[in-house]
Order: sequence, then C-alpha cells, then structure tokens
Amino acid sequence: MDKTIIRDYRDLAPDYAWDPSIFNAEPERVARVKEIIDTRLTQVDRTIFLMYTDCQSFRKLGKRFGLSHSTVRKEVERIKGIIRGYYYGTR
Repeated sequence: MDKTIIRDYRDLAPDYAWDPSIFNAEPERVARVKEIIDTRLTQVDRTIFLMYTDCQSFRKLGKRFGLSHSTVRKEVERIKGIIRGYYYGTR
C-alpha cells in the first residue's frame, strides 16, 4: 500500500472518528414523524410501514405478506398519506 495513502488516512482519521452522540441529536421533524408513527398509526399500519422502511421494496414485502407488490405499494402510500396529514396538520 502506498505510504502516502496511509499517512493521509492517519491525518484524516481523527476527523472521522466514531461519535455515538450523533444518534442522540435528533432533529425536531424526525421526532415529530416518530411520534406520529407511534401514536397515530394502528399496529398493522406501523408494522407495514416499518417493514417497508427496512427493506424498501414493494416486491420483497409483498412476498413476505403473500400479497402483490401493487397492493403493498397502495398500503404504503396510504400510510404515508396518514403521516403527512398529521405532520402538516390536515388530519
């Protein structure tokens, strides 16, 4: 390995060191969305939405639920609409 690269890495490493506190600083809007998900969605809607955010694929999620990807897409869009409605105060 090139010694220049190693030296450059060592110079940069302190700037990019792991800082667990970044996960404690939560923007207000993220906290608001989490609150809506926790308090305004049904358990089924919350499960569908959180599984979608985990795999981010309508087809994968459809296979897990035994549904078509278009049905899953419609449900996720409906849930997003609920979240948007509470977030922007239209519900």
